[in-house]
Amino acid sequence: MMILLSTLLILTAGILPMVVYALILWWFDRYEKEPLGLLVAAFLWGAIPAVIFSIIAELLLDVPISYFVEPVAANLIGGTVIAPVAEEIFKGTALVLLLLFFRSEIDSPLDGVIYGGLVGFGFAAVENIGYSAGALMESGPGGALFLAAMRTVPFGLNHALFTGLTGLGLALGQTSPKWLVRVGAPILGLSLGMTAHGIHNASVTLGAELYWPCLIALASDWGGALALLVAIMWMSAREQQWITAFLSDEVELGTLSQETYEVVRSYLRRVAMRTNALLSGDLKDWWELGRYFRLATELAFSKRRLSHFPAEKDTQARAAELREQVKETSTRIGRIGTGIESPL
Repeated sequence: MMILLSTLLILTAGILPMVVYALILWWFDRYEKEPLGLLVAAFLWGAIPAVIFSIIAELLLDVPISYFVEPVAANLIGGTVIAPVAEEIFKGTALVLLLLFFRSEIDSPLDGVIYGGLVGFGFAAVENIGYSAGALMESGPGGALFLAAMRTVPFGLNHALFTGLTGLGLALGQTSPKWLVRVGAPILGLSLGMTAHGIHNASVTLGAELYWPCLIALASDWGGALALLVAIMWMSAREQQWITAFLSDEVELGTLSQETYEVVRSYLRRVAMRTNALLSGDLKDWWELGRYFRLATELAFSKRRLSHFPAEKDTQARAAELREQVKETSTRIGRIGTGIESPL
């Protein structure tokens, strides 16, 4: 019975906080929610393949390092250099795969942070379980709870921060028309993620003996998380500006009515309309409105991309397809009493 309770304790303490953090991060993606399947896939990539590949790489690289240097130095090198490089590369691989197979889904820098953060939370969940299990065997339930609390509260955002920086760099490269940004941003994002990871690991490793370096880890981790939070809020505001700018002419084209345009470009009005549908007990209205807002937002983002890459045939086709889908959905929701007038 005690083994079962301890196992449940470890699993709950390791996974639940990361899921809560992931949901909070997902909330910041206000205007164009990413597909649920891809979000789950990103989390699971961090939890399974990224962990497995990182462990293999670290074990293979630790052997020659341990042969040439003293154990203390080998431990420091492994934690400060090997682990950050291996883990951020394998976590970042998920983002590269997303760009290769689902490029249209990363149409804003914020998308890169969202997907990167989800990969990081998945990785952290499994890492939390592993460390908590070790603490349970060494120190009992009390030690496991203390370690779990440390890893999920003061250091709970670490992996999301590291891989979020990688995702931001890749998304900036994907959406920018400037060749220097397209090449440099992904490299810089990955480098910043590795650097922040290395600073954290070095500080915690030294802090096990000297204690005060842990303050450096806290300052670095929370400073980076706050900086990324400010960037997220700024990027969300920029998305609202893109929606306002690139959908304005859709009213004249007949894609949107003026009332629809005013709702689509306002997050609060979107929420109010969907909440009203939900409170009325009409889940069909609620779902259809969410789909409508997403399609209209994707149309705005596609048009923004065309303003930078006017020759992209696939983006031209995507914008035309989205325009027709918005018109079709606008007609349908106009019939079901949402208060949105169809422009047709």
